[in-house]
Amino acid sequence: MISRRKAWKLGILLACLASLSFSYTQAFSFSSSSLRLLVDLDSEKNPSVRKLIGSYCASVLESPSFIEEQFVYNAKQSVFVHLLCRNFGLSSPYFADQETEYFKRRDFNELWFQDIVTQDGYQIDYCTPGFFRNDCDLSVNIPKLFNEIMNDYVNMKQPNIYGMTKNFTTDSDIISQINLFSSGYFDGLEICGNKDPRYPKTCKMMQSTIKNVRNALSDVSVLNASGILAISDTKTKTNVSCGTTGSADIFYCGLYGDRSSRLVSFANLTYNELFYYRLFVGYYLSMLQRYPSLFKNNIYMTDYTYIQKTFLTQYIRSKDALSLSLRMMRDTYTAFPFHVWFSIYQEDLDSLWSALSHIVRPIYTLDPKLRNVQSQ
Repeated sequence: MISRRKAWKLGILLACLASLSFSYTQAFSFSSSSLRLLVDLDSEKNPSVRKLIGSYCASVLESPSFIEEQFVYNAKQSVFVHLLCRNFGLSSPYFADQETEYFKRRDFNELWFQDIVTQDGYQIDYCTPGFFRNDCDLSVNIPKLFNEIMNDYVNMKQPNIYGMTKNFTTDSDIISQINLFSSGYFDGLEICGNKDPRYPKTCKMMQSTIKNVRNALSDVSVLNASGILAISDTKTKTNVSCGTTGSADIFYCGLYGDRSSRLVSFANLTYNELFYYRLFVGYYLSMLQRYPSLFKNNIYMTDYTYIQKTFLTQYIRSKDALSLSLRMMRDTYTAFPFHVWFSIYQEDLDSLWSALSHIVRPIYTLDPKLRNVQSQ
């Protein structure tokens, strides 16, 4: 049973989602009153960006998961929320217990928020307490964090589309994954078989493909690809919930867990990140309008118009790049099984022709002999 206070917060989150359309002009149309629940800095003598971010984190991490348009949204399973909030003393319990397995980079100094050296050699510590309380140019750093997370998701999902479901060290590990892939697409048919490949050429082609696409994991920069693969392998042996339920494991199902509707679950994973990213941007801009003192003693944030324009430009680029990536992955997801099927079909034709050649050749040899007998 959801308490009235939590239900109120959830209602505001949904209202924020509704107000964030894909329109370039209305993408960040938040009102201060609709977000007052998240933070109220009126009592603060020196409002800070850190306080603002901390209040956002406390609110979204406390809110329950919800379902909207057949997608599940859960802040606790958002990498963006976790990496933003853990540096303010708040973290998601979903990731907190196994952070080293999930992430390569976790701290702000690893996530482009700290230790930035200017042209004159001055070192800036973004978003950390110091002489400048508000020395954060989040319009640059927040989009970069989000973009890197999306890039990691795409690089980790690509091998899965080609049949890779876990890491491998031997050819037998690859073969088991190929058989799992083909049996799912071709009514139980195992291309490589248990001992001898039923379709050796196709099996060899898929082995080479999986080895090559695994190289995409080397481009993963924020997430820990090997650690997540190990966690996914462990979760495969348990009864993990996927699909449109409030208890769905969005992260696991989106990357490796859902074999019946892989791209739908992956889209849910990316939309979950996009929602909380857009929510934060709109909330942040609304608070800057409401509390101009946040610009005080800040040499990196020039004015609201500049920050809004930067956020909006980055958001449009991120949205377009994500849409393009999803279309390309959809095309690959559809085309690759057909490619494998045609390879199987070609091998069947070759086998048929080889079998016929052993039958047809003796018939052609026997025909002239029968003709000679009849003529005599």
